[in-house]
Amino acid sequence: MTSDGHATSAARSFLHCEGALPCPAGTSPYRVKGEFWRQMAGVISHHDDKTNGGVTRVLEREGLAEFATRSFLTSSLYDVLPMPRVVMAVAEARSRDLRELTAKMGRASAESQMSGVYGNLMRAVTPDNFAARFGSTITYFYDFVPLTGEDLPGGGARLFCGAVPLCVAEWWSIVTGQFVDVLLTGHGASRVEVDWRIAPTEVERGVPCGTVTGDVRWTA
Repeated sequence: MTSDGHATSAARSFLHCEGALPCPAGTSPYRVKGEFWRQMAGVISHHDDKTNGGVTRVLEREGLAEFATRSFLTSSLYDVLPMPRVVMAVAEARSRDLRELTAKMGRASAESQMSGVYGNLMRAVTPDNFAARFGSTITYFYDFVPLTGEDLPGGGARLFCGAVPLCVAEWWSIVTGQFVDVLLTGHGASRVEVDWRIAPTEVERGVPCGTVTGDVRWTA
């Protein structure tokens, strides 16, 4: 495992995703905006076509096909716990590096949001106000725990999120890192780096959780 809390090998699963979901897909109290599930539906369709139904076969094997391919309303909230498993299914079916694929998908999502309904809100996050504004902006997209930020001595910011379901923590950190990069580079920053750390804590609402801390550095 690296210092950012991510596994070192091109493993087929995220950290803490080796076993079954803590609760059946669609039933957990940890939720994300339906817009992201709608984006995921497009990803599934695209890669399913490339693999002659390979993604669907993996989803069916894992018991996720019915939930992942249902209809989602853009502004409604839906269970987020299955989402990393869906990305794992795509990576398996396409024989892709899981974390590289996740980063690519996260960046596409961030860039899409910049030109969407939340674009003005996201563009209001700048290097000068990043620690104060990023957390409240990113949590428009999910409902489980707030993300806080504080300025670091010598520059940069520390992000902290408590009680994150462990089975989404690594996926969440990779995707959030792409949002960080898109927002900061959009205001002229360069060499953006995020050092993530994931620490298990306790079971909350029936789901093993932990803290996620990210130290963000960039060059103005």
